[in-house]
Amino acid sequence: MAEAGRRLFMTGPAITQQVQQLEKVLGMPVFDRLGRRLQLTAAGDRVLSAAIEVHSRLGVLAKELDALRKRDDGTLHLGILATATHILPPLLADFRRRAPGIAVHMAVSTREELSRRVLDGDVDLALMGRGAETGTEEAAASGRLVREPFAGNPHVIIAWPGHPLATARGIAPIELRHETVVQREPGSGTRAMIDAFLAMHRIVPRERITVSGNEMAKHAVMSQLGISLTSMHTLFLELKTGALVRLHVDHTPIERTWYVVYHPDRWLPPAAAAFRDFLLDEGARKGEAETRALLSATSAAA
Repeated sequence: MAEAGRRLFMTGPAITQQVQQLEKVLGMPVFDRLGRRLQLTAAGDRVLSAAIEVHSRLGVLAKELDALRKRDDGTLHLGILATATHILPPLLADFRRRAPGIAVHMAVSTREELSRRVLDGDVDLALMGRGAETGTEEAAASGRLVREPFAGNPHVIIAWPGHPLATARGIAPIELRHETVVQREPGSGTRAMIDAFLAMHRIVPRERITVSGNEMAKHAVMSQLGISLTSMHTLFLELKTGALVRLHVDHTPIERTWYVVYHPDRWLPPAAAAFRDFLLDEGARKGEAETRALLSATSAAA
């Protein structure tokens, strides 16, 4: 008891009182008192083992809470649209070079599902494009979230090399009435854009082929099934290698915006807050510079 009191900066009687209170709570003794010697009972042995486990777990918890407080450690729970799988990796790689201690859990999903996940707290941040259609359940969910713009998302019309319009400039939108249009599935933001573009210019294409996802749309165009509208951020490799070409149609590119989305009332962990700040500052500048460089290159090549 004297040694315990010395280590805990307590008097012997105070230690004795604490042990007696513990035994009262347990309803059984933790020590056999053999003269001046103390020996743990079976109950005391189990209590000691449990106390060691609790002390160890509290030590781990302290480290975990310390990691949460740091902006260069912890886990980033991120949700993205399929289109963002092209713009995000280089930005995320740059960020992680600065904060290698941050682990990343990433979920790729639809706008509707991402909105729900942010609201439910399953992801800290989401990278999304346009908002939901007014009057929908998704719009109600999105309206409860913070949406901060961080980069442009220009969309262009693409074709295969050798397409009759591949080298033309100033193509009137009405010229697309002779084309087969490869379009994304209903509910896609890209699909909404091509629908709006065709309706605005009163274009009825020769045929419309619906595919699922950006990769299938690009491969359909490379296979000469038709032309398509897609984000420049999905085209870095194909345009640089010449697998696809941009058609210089008037009123394109169609400018859209990438947003960082998060819940206004949920605590944003330091790792997520650090990535948000990176995206809104350096990440935004880098994304814009690369996009403009590619747009400039495709304009010069026409």
